[in-house]
Amino acid sequence: MLNLRTGWNPTTKVVGAFAMAVLSLAAFTPTAHSLRISEGKLRDRVLRLGERMYRKGLLPSDSAMQSFVAGNIPLVGTTFTCVSCHLRSGTGSYEDGVVTLPTNGASLFHPFFKNLRTLTAAERDNLNLQLAPSRPAYTDETLAIAIRCGTDPTGRKFNPVMPRYDLSERDMKTLVAYLHFLSSDLSPGVDDTTLRFATVITDEVSMEDRQAMLSPLDHYVSFHNQLLRGLKPWMPRSKSGNEMIQEFRQLTLAHWILKGPSKTWPRQLAAYYREDPVFALVGGISYGDWKPIHSFCENHRLPCLFPITDFPVLSETDWYTLYFSKGLYQEGQAAANFAANQVDRSLNKKIIQISLNTPECAALSAGFRDTWRELGRKPVKEIVLEGQGTTTNTVRNAIHRKKPATVLLWAGPHVYGALQDLAESQDVPEMIIMSSSCLQGRIAELPDSARSSTYLTFPFRHPDEEVKYLRNTNTSMAELTALTNGSRIATRTHALIQLLEVGISEMGRNFYRDNLLDRISDLPDQVLPDYERLSFGPGQRYASKGCYIMQLSSGPSPALIKKSRWVIP
Repeated sequence: MLNLRTGWNPTTKVVGAFAMAVLSLAAFTPTAHSLRISEGKLRDRVLRLGERMYRKGLLPSDSAMQSFVAGNIPLVGTTFTCVSCHLRSGTGSYEDGVVTLPTNGASLFHPFFKNLRTLTAAERDNLNLQLAPSRPAYTDETLAIAIRCGTDPTGRKFNPVMPRYDLSERDMKTLVAYLHFLSSDLSPGVDDTTLRFATVITDEVSMEDRQAMLSPLDHYVSFHNQLLRGLKPWMPRSKSGNEMIQEFRQLTLAHWILKGPSKTWPRQLAAYYREDPVFALVGGISYGDWKPIHSFCENHRLPCLFPITDFPVLSETDWYTLYFSKGLYQEGQAAANFAANQVDRSLNKKIIQISLNTPECAALSAGFRDTWRELGRKPVKEIVLEGQGTTTNTVRNAIHRKKPATVLLWAGPHVYGALQDLAESQDVPEMIIMSSSCLQGRIAELPDSARSSTYLTFPFRHPDEEVKYLRNTNTSMAELTALTNGSRIATRTHALIQLLEVGISEMGRNFYRDNLLDRISDLPDQVLPDYERLSFGPGQRYASKGCYIMQLSSGPSPALIKKSRWVIP
């Protein structure tokens, strides 16, 4: 739903388009009802309907838009929407050699230049640029012709793969009104000189972990801002240099510290945001559930890039937060995939899931349970343990009593005693799966006698292979923070910085929040520390989509041995 309070307000230039669409919509609305609805609410309704046409290919009537490609081949609008090529921000793309031009308000209704296209009319005059535009500004009428017939104001025909839409006058006015609005004004958090960011930290996070994230982030902001000093002397010497210097923005990074219970976080975030409506949240760290921050970002259409959390929100439709992975839930998914491949369903061997009653173990259990069901397997017996004092005896007794072939054991290293006892008994399961994240850096303490039957979910790159990827990281972050504390906070922050840097560069002067997310979504696979690979794509909110299953070798200095491929849950 559109939230105009976030600063996404249409300029006076688009009032005419809104008025026509509102009048068109009102004409199909009962008179009494129209009298109760303000013009502002009608405008918002037009925008919501136009947004749905653009993003989902659905008409205001709820039926699919009808279109044709390659001349006369019919195509249902829901299978090939505007956003598929022109992106959510409407700023266009270049993919597989096909250029998709911008369709946002700031581009359509101004002349379009092939070269130095981001310069304003005043900047072109100052540089004495005499080149004629490749097309004049669209009007509502010429844009309707382009949408219906695939021809721009100069008569140039579009690529045949561009759909031609069969829209009524009323529906066309609704879509055109939305295109006037789409990315027409720069988003909050940016002005002529500065791009403002914030990072969120909840107050239970240790000072060591805070600094592991803040040091590289603050260093990057400082380094970026110093670049302009070195570039200024030569950039104005060329026309392209003038364009580049107009695109450059200094960065600021506010530290938003959230205190107290999570139910109070939205109010604290709102206060921070009123004081400083930033362009995006970058990084961030919490030991708890990220959901209150996630929901705030969705409600305010505020990008949140790669926070460090074990508890990301799992959603197929939310847009504004990008995560490194699905966290602990993803480890449970990997365990289900691995167990399903190892356990022949025809043998009907008993499987149980034992977990502590903690948020971490609940996330692991949910990941296994949901994926196991999706794989068509019958539900497994689940045992939830209250407290850690009697865990060793409880785990051992439960396994002795149930005699399962496979155990999902979501607990910490305090159950190692139970694993040793089981390894020395006749009731040892064929396979025990645990989470490396729950073992708190004490993987190597796993009893030698239990290693042959114990498997570990491991959501990161193999440590032996990671050394070469850390070389550049250590160089760029030298003397900023230790990378050896096992938290992977600094290295993940380094990955965030690389992605943010590319995203800012690819935006050009199109400082729209959705455009930042579009540019990151357009990136090819990235090979960075921690994760085997980070993959992106439209609508993909979780960049790391795999997890290894490992075993420990025997001996006092055990090595991790891969027992699976980079599992795709």
